[in-house]
Amino acid sequence: MKKIILAIAAAVICLTATAQPLQNLKTVYKDANVTFRKLDKHTWIGSGNVMSSETMYIIEGKDKAVLIDAGTTIPNLDRIVAKITKKPVTLILTHVHPDHAGAAGCFDEVWINPADTVFVPAFMPDYKGTIKYLENGQLIDLGGRVLETYFTPGHTPGSTTFLEVGTEIGYSGDSFGNGNLLVFDDFQTLIKTCQDSYDYFSSKGYSKFYCGHFFGVNFETLERIQLIQTMAQEALDGKIDGEPTGGFGNMNTVITRDGFRLNYNDLELEKERFAQKYQSVQPKDFDENIFSLVGDDWTVITAGEDPNSMVASWGGLGIMFNKPVTWCFLRANRYTLEKIRESGTYTFCYFPAQYKGEILKFGSASGRNTDKMDQTKLTPMETPHGVPAYEEAKVIIECKLIAAPTVSKDEFYTEEGKEFLQGGYDEAKDWHKLVYGEITNIYIKK
Repeated sequence: MKKIILAIAAAVICLTATAQPLQNLKTVYKDANVTFRKLDKHTWIGSGNVMSSETMYIIEGKDKAVLIDAGTTIPNLDRIVAKITKKPVTLILTHVHPDHAGAAGCFDEVWINPADTVFVPAFMPDYKGTIKYLENGQLIDLGGRVLETYFTPGHTPGSTTFLEVGTEIGYSGDSFGNGNLLVFDDFQTLIKTCQDSYDYFSSKGYSKFYCGHFFGVNFETLERIQLIQTMAQEALDGKIDGEPTGGFGNMNTVITRDGFRLNYNDLELEKERFAQKYQSVQPKDFDENIFSLVGDDWTVITAGEDPNSMVASWGGLGIMFNKPVTWCFLRANRYTLEKIRESGTYTFCYFPAQYKGEILKFGSASGRNTDKMDQTKLTPMETPHGVPAYEEAKVIIECKLIAAPTVSKDEFYTEEGKEFLQGGYDEAKDWHKLVYGEITNIYIKK
């Protein structure tokens, strides 16, 4: 969780250079930790001093008021707010991050999106009050002013935008990034959020959104939401790749377009791309004909941090030590066997018939002396667990090495077997290895 704090802080630093016409607004309260200014007769904006002007909003109605977000480190925030509005105040959070929930402990009650409950132990560890949960579409009637909750996950699972009914205004926290969005949720969620939000906001006339690090000019807009959706979709589809950021916490990659930065973790995005293409199945539910896979389609065995592949037409699946396993015979001098022993993990990949010519190239020469990957049109990738495989595979069986015992011709009772093993010995000056691997995952292309 400390990494998340560092990532948030680093990501909003670039906003500090923005012009700050908020200084032109009337200041109603100021101390070393926060400044509150008047937006209009019944609306105030608070700017904290820790994480790039982390922003709070007081929305006052005829009967009561809400405080949207609670900054980072603001002692006695409840008393400060009471000096600005005399109406009873309820704290509501756009999301549970330390620069938005930091002073929540000043209030006896706080409302959050239930999807962000996972962050409470880290970012509200000492909170003694009552936590209540917002509902999507919930109306908060302040008397003459009504806010509607609209869930906008993506930055966090529980990110929420508060819409002021009958106006063009919303309060979006970090949902759309303040110019610099950090995606702690997944891209598919973010894409859906942008599409649904754009449609809903447009239909209801919302077009101007006060964000979580506001300087007076950086409103979120419908155009920004469309831009985020486009960037996220292209990233998920693999049409664009980000640049390394130096690794601020979990956010190690960024895509920049039209002055907007989309920050994410490249490994998490790769896992999401993989999940779009492949379905994970349990070994007991694997109903492919292994005789056809191995005997007709042939197995491509791949292993290593710098991967090497070989093609095999012998092998099978079974049970060993009450675990689902694969097995195959490999000559002792196979470079792929060396890679399997080094890494302890490998894959069996099976391909549609049109790739037969490509996989045969893996048997044309040793990977010790040539780059096999340059000889084939297949596309290298990794499974979600970092084991090498190929995008064109229709079946990927991920394995963890159990054993690779030596098998000599003396253990075989047919001349065919003895001849086969002797041929392997003559080449490698060692006997074949019978390689057993525990099946850790099976993936079927969707």
